[in-house]
Amino acid sequence: MLVTAKAKRRRYRVLAWLRWVIALSALFLFIRFFTSSLLQWQGLRADYMRAQFSGALARGGPLAAAVLGWLAIAVIFGRWYCGFVCPLGTAQEAVRKVSALAARGKLKKFLTPKFISPWRQRYIIPILAALGLKAFEPMAIFGHGVRGFSALAAEGLAAAAPLVLRGVAVFTAVSLFAAARGRRFCDWCPVGIVFGLCSRVAPFGIRLNRDACVACGNCERACPMNCVDAKRGRLDRDRCVMCLNCAKTCVVGALDYGLVSAVDVRRRTFLRKTGNLANLATYAAGLAYLSGRPLRRLGRSFLADRLSAAAFIDRVLPPGARNVGHFAGHCISCLACAAACPVGIIQASERYLPYLDYTYGYCQYNCVECGNVCPAGAIHSLPREEKRRTRIALSTFTRSNCVVITRGESCGACAEVCPTRALRMVPNGSLTVPEFDVKYCIGCGGCLNVCPAEPKAFVARGVSSQTSTPGMRPTLPEESAETLFLPSTNGDFPF
Repeated sequence: MLVTAKAKRRRYRVLAWLRWVIALSALFLFIRFFTSSLLQWQGLRADYMRAQFSGALARGGPLAAAVLGWLAIAVIFGRWYCGFVCPLGTAQEAVRKVSALAARGKLKKFLTPKFISPWRQRYIIPILAALGLKAFEPMAIFGHGVRGFSALAAEGLAAAAPLVLRGVAVFTAVSLFAAARGRRFCDWCPVGIVFGLCSRVAPFGIRLNRDACVACGNCERACPMNCVDAKRGRLDRDRCVMCLNCAKTCVVGALDYGLVSAVDVRRRTFLRKTGNLANLATYAAGLAYLSGRPLRRLGRSFLADRLSAAAFIDRVLPPGARNVGHFAGHCISCLACAAACPVGIIQASERYLPYLDYTYGYCQYNCVECGNVCPAGAIHSLPREEKRRTRIALSTFTRSNCVVITRGESCGACAEVCPTRALRMVPNGSLTVPEFDVKYCIGCGGCLNVCPAEPKAFVARGVSSQTSTPGMRPTLPEESAETLFLPSTNGDFPF
């Protein structure tokens, strides 16, 4: 028996070490994903973020199949995703290990892990997340935190936007809980709870031989999820993330991974828990129906509007973002929109949320790629006809800066590029100058981008709420069709 126990411990030490190496590698890879401004890294990050749980299932297709694949693994083999892939879970576990090594005396005793049974009401979290609280999903918290710390390092505390500070604060709060009690957020993570429900019925998992257990407590102190109760011989399979720490510390070999026997899963217990889940589902559905809209207003309007309005004043949001409150409440900083933008004007390298930068290009009249790839619903996918009418910014024209006035040179580039004909050239002596009708401006930034004047004759500022415009300005009788710009159908301007 002792030889078998030693062999098990030796094997699980190697497996636990290998699991930790894989998890840390995934953690550093995700840190690189979220902090790099290189286009190839943004593309990889976008591919992964589009495969996240709620967004992928809502969009369907191959990415939804990938999520269903992870769920299938959880149904058969347990909650491996949380232990091997999830960067927020690995970050919590790393913080917990550091705090355990640094603690001394009474603090060390306080930080010693022990069994914790979370509230059953946590099962309503996935439903609330599905209603729109996507900003509290694990990848959103991790991405906001990593990008927030990166922005602080680049810009300093004085220049940090309120949204940056919010992301840093939430990530720091999760880390402090982790330092004191391990992977506590994982008990309330909407994605983790769904994986846990699947792993509860999995035929494979960590199994506990109660007859061999001597209740030494080594497994309980080693578990980062606090899901092992050594005194009662209890193991919460739905919270177990397959870290294998319990198996590598068991001196008698009472814990190992394999086919779960009937000793661990009793029919009566299964039926009782199923009944509890059904009652909770009914309760959650009623709660979600009654309080879903107030919760969304609290989570998005109060936090997003008040904390992000100052940071994003005058910033141009991608078409379909609606307004700052909606965009900040949904965006998970994955930069899938930036990777998909064909002209590369969506930027977020030093700021918290993506925005349009017209320095090197402008928003294409027929392009809807950013809305098509957004996994979190922050940018709505607009039909091309609706996108052509959506005002994402508002240009202002300073006549005294125009080169026709300052230099006496013939120009008209702004009128050529304007897709809605909000700009037209009118006679001004022997030359023509732009005449601007703000009613038809959609804020694409074309006029600003092509204007040769220094300082620019055009300035584009973001709007508080994206609205619909009348569309293209009607042709005046004195204007000939040959002199007018006609928008193309392939998303590009014809020059």
